[in-house]
Order: sequence, then structure tokens, then C-alpha cells
Amino acid sequence: MPVPVPVPVPDPEEEGRPEPQKELYKNGNDESIFVPKTWPRGPNGSMKPSIALSLLVLGCQVAPPTNQLSRSSALHAVHEWGTFTSVMGSDGKTVAGLQHTEELLPSFVHLRDASVPGQKGAGSLVVPVHQKLETPVLYFYGEGHQQVSVDVSFPKGVISEWYPEASSFAPALGVPLTLEHGKMSWQVELLDESANAPLVPEHSVWAPSRRVAANGLRELGHSSTAGTVAEEEGFIFYRGLGCFDVPVSVTSKGEELTFSNDSAVDLHGVLVLLGGGQRGGFVSLGTIEAGGMRSVGREQIPLDAAEIYVRDAKATLAQSLEASGLFADEARAMVDTWTDSYFVTSGLRVLYVVPRAWTDEILPIDLDPRPADLVRTLVGRIEVMTEVEERDVVRDLEEAKAANAWIRPDAYGRFTEPKLRRAAALIGDPALQQFTELMITQAALSP
Repeated sequence: MPVPVPVPVPDPEEEGRPEPQKELYKNGNDESIFVPKTWPRGPNGSMKPSIALSLLVLGCQVAPPTNQLSRSSALHAVHEWGTFTSVMGSDGKTVAGLQHTEELLPSFVHLRDASVPGQKGAGSLVVPVHQKLETPVLYFYGEGHQQVSVDVSFPKGVISEWYPEASSFAPALGVPLTLEHGKMSWQVELLDESANAPLVPEHSVWAPSRRVAANGLRELGHSSTAGTVAEEEGFIFYRGLGCFDVPVSVTSKGEELTFSNDSAVDLHGVLVLLGGGQRGGFVSLGTIEAGGMRSVGREQIPLDAAEIYVRDAKATLAQSLEASGLFADEARAMVDTWTDSYFVTSGLRVLYVVPRAWTDEILPIDLDPRPADLVRTLVGRIEVMTEVEERDVVRDLEEAKAANAWIRPDAYGRFTEPKLRRAAALIGDPALQQFTELMITQAALSP
């Protein structure tokens, strides 16, 4: 008989709501399983105002339902977070080659085309990819048993991975992907009880998204078909590939980078991060006003032990996410999801909170019924190639060619292809250029 081990839970006075009792048990495989025992209920027995996804998620502690919501609509709120990623050369221009998968998803996630592994479910592409749309998730808060229609458009991209199942999507399967006119629709029912979602391991990139006190969801799009089972989850997930620009650039001279806000609105939560190895560091640039710019040298980024740097950088980003309108547990879920990619992965990068108007232009959304509160928070992520790194990649290519060797497809992590493409633009020697194109082709076909 397993022995229950108490699990710390948030202070109910701080959270403003009673907490569920929880106990942690170890199963036969020594995997942690968190079991919510009793949830606070309203006078009619229903769980209000929102239901944490409390299915036995391996290694995922379920947060108690603490989010305070407006009561002016049966659909109180819909909150979304996500990110899009680009690579910029020292000239501040985006580089193609962003179709490679960076985080492995659970096997239950739906793919548009699984024929080419590691290509973010997009299959074979006929156009270059300049932006990766990463893990937008939609949380719903409201009265249970109501149905909600969700339509997300991606005018300059396609949605290639999603869960739960959608009721319809475009472009149609089998047509060449040109990264435009993407669209996906879901029909979901908000649940009063916990979602019967698939189990995921503790270390899964999927796990943090479930630690949010939102309603469970049951998809209705394909479950009406005979023999199918409705899929349930605590959110709607989707991601894809695109080819769009935003009025932001990061240029570099030597190892100094300059962030330029070429838009007509202020940009908030701008962070410069240097990750990798046992040490890392970041600089908060705060808000950069419309038309403004800010420069920082690599030597100006204070380095700390990796665990200290990651802790402080996550806390700083989470504050910016909350300031954008996300609940605290949503902000934590986002930074926990992106801990490796944002903070640990080796490299120099810039993060910023995307203005809501840009999000609505990149990803128009239509919800029926309309929620009383709609928050959409994306984070722009720019992987920066400095002049120094560009010269290093060119030198690697020269040495590889001289040694009759190949550049490994993972030589520069998941960004090998765009970094090789940037180097190719700087090479004048025809023979080295031809060799580089061969390396690019190899990297492009790699998972």
C-alpha cells in the first residue's frame, strides 16, 4: 500500500479560494501521480468558477482553481499564450529554414502530414519557412456544459499540429503547402468535471500547460462520427509554420546587438538572453518606445550560475506575461514550457511581448459565444547571429570542405539550416558556395 506524501499547495489566503486536498502516491514504476481528492463546490454542487484539469497526469501537479473572473457572460474568459520564433543575421533580416521540430510532442497530437519526421507535421514544403508558430494554447473559463465554436485563421501560414481534434481545417490535405490561408476550427464543450486527458510523463513539454485552473474541454467536432471517442484536454493547442514579418529587427556589429522597434507602438518586456553551459545571463531592456532602439554588448550581459540565471530570467518574463493580462498560473505554465528553449539552449536571443494588435493580425480568432474577457499573449523570440558567429560558421565550412568532411545536420542545434543559409549569403567563393548549398540541402531534409 503506497504511503501518501504531503504535497505543498498555495496558501489559500493568498489565493483567495479554498484549496483541494492532494496526496502524492508512488506507483509501481516509481512515477509520481498527483490525485486531487476533493474540489471546492458551489451551492448547487458544481465546480466554480473554473475547473483545473485534474486527470492523473504523470508528474504534473494540478493547480487549485483560483483565477478570479468576470460573471457578465456564461463564457467568462478565454486566455491564450504562445510564441513565434525567427532567426536573424547580423543584418537584421530573417533567415529561412525554420521548419525543424524543436520540442517533441506527445504521440496523441494530430499532425497535418507525418510523412517527413521532424518537420513540425507539415510534410514536404515548397516554400521557405521564416517563422515557427510555437504552442499557442487557449484556456477557457465559464459555466460547464456550454458549447463554444473556435475559429483561428493563419493568413500567412498553416497550422500543422493540434489537439484536440478539429472540426475542419484548411488548406485541404494533399495540396502543396504554400504557407498561406491556414485555418482551423474546433467545436468544444466546457466541462464541470476534470478532462479525461491522455497521460504524459513528468518531463514532457506538454505537462506544464496542464497546471492551470481552467475548465476541462471535450471536443465535439469528430466525436459524433460512429465509433470515435471524444478527445478531452484542459486547453486547445495548435502550432504551425509561417512566412510573415514584424516591424522589429536585431542587428549586430561585432558582438554588440541593437534591437530596433520600427513600429508605431511601444514594445514591452524586452529581454536579451545568453544561454548554454554552466553559466548564463540576461539583460532586461524593459519597454522600447515606438521607433526606438537599444544596444547591448555581449560583455554587458552579467553571467551567473545556470540555475540562478534561469530562475531570475523566468521570474522576469513571468512578470511581463502577467502584466499583459495572463493569470499567474498561465504565466508560470508558459515559462515552464519554454524553460529549455528560451533559457537553457545555447545561443544569444531576444524575447519581447507581442502587441495584441499584431497577434490579432497574424492569427485572427473568432469565438462564439464571445467571452467577456479575451487575452492573447504571444512572445516574439529572435535567435540572433552576431558577426562573430557568422564568421565562425563560414570558417567551419571552409575547414569541412578542405577536410572533405560534412557539417552535421545538428551542428548548430535546431537552427543549423538557417545558420548555414546565412553563411551562404556571405560566401563569395563559388566552390565553397556549392559545398555550402549541399550542406543546406542535407540540413533541410533532417528531422
